[in-house]
Amino acid sequence: MSSILIPATKSLTVTNKFPNGNINEDIIMVGIDGEYMYTSYLFFDSSAIPNNVYVSNAELVLFKTNNFYNNSKIEFFISPLSDYFSTYTTFNNPPRENKIIKMKFYPITSKVAVTVNLSYIVSLWVKNQLTNTGIALYCRNQNVIAEFGSAINENSYLIPFINVAINPIINKNQCCTRYPIDNGTTKQVQVIGTVAPASKYDAIVNVGVTRSGSGHTDNYYVADEYDNSTSGNPLHIDKTYNVAIIPKENPGDVETVNFYGSYKE
Repeated sequence: MSSILIPATKSLTVTNKFPNGNINEDIIMVGIDGEYMYTSYLFFDSSAIPNNVYVSNAELVLFKTNNFYNNSKIEFFISPLSDYFSTYTTFNNPPRENKIIKMKFYPITSKVAVTVNLSYIVSLWVKNQLTNTGIALYCRNQNVIAEFGSAINENSYLIPFINVAINPIINKNQCCTRYPIDNGTTKQVQVIGTVAPASKYDAIVNVGVTRSGSGHTDNYYVADEYDNSTSGNPLHIDKTYNVAIIPKENPGDVETVNFYGSYKE
């Protein structure tokens, strides 16, 4: 196993305080200050990841610049972007976010760095199932703002990066993401349906697990594309997906299964 460090190459913050502008400075801001909402975007160049590998782990590292105290109840979120962003991006003209995929993290901590597991998102980048390698960071709690170093911070120690652990693909049946079996639960989900002629359909299977101890809901996903673009006949789908749930489910955890999707063409 080897690791690749991928620094953020672009960053931006948008806010309804400046609805037709943006903040492109040495920090990014996420949250709500009681009056204004702040959402930030990061972009990563994933071309350094070889094609003939699978992602065994990917961890986003954010370096804090404020609020060094502990409050593990305040949830922040990360979702992949479906559009690119630029210096012309504003609160009123934001990039589309894939809110079906949502990773939780808890950055209100006394630690100087916050880590977020992005293994699933990075695996989708490697498999070209997500063509945009940007992410959105946001929070819906009132009266809390988290600030992190941005991609253009002059202090290189504060620039966010993703630490990607990779392994070579030994055979064609090797999956793109591996997890230790002892620490997880495998949920099998069967999907049955029909895709219209001359179309492509993007599908996501979501297994949500509400943990009995904390009440937090962890979401686990499998993405697929049903390609019927070259056929004039409907395509029947009957597939079973194995969804890895880590950490494993415990007695009292509540599990929900949802299916999301949309036509691409």
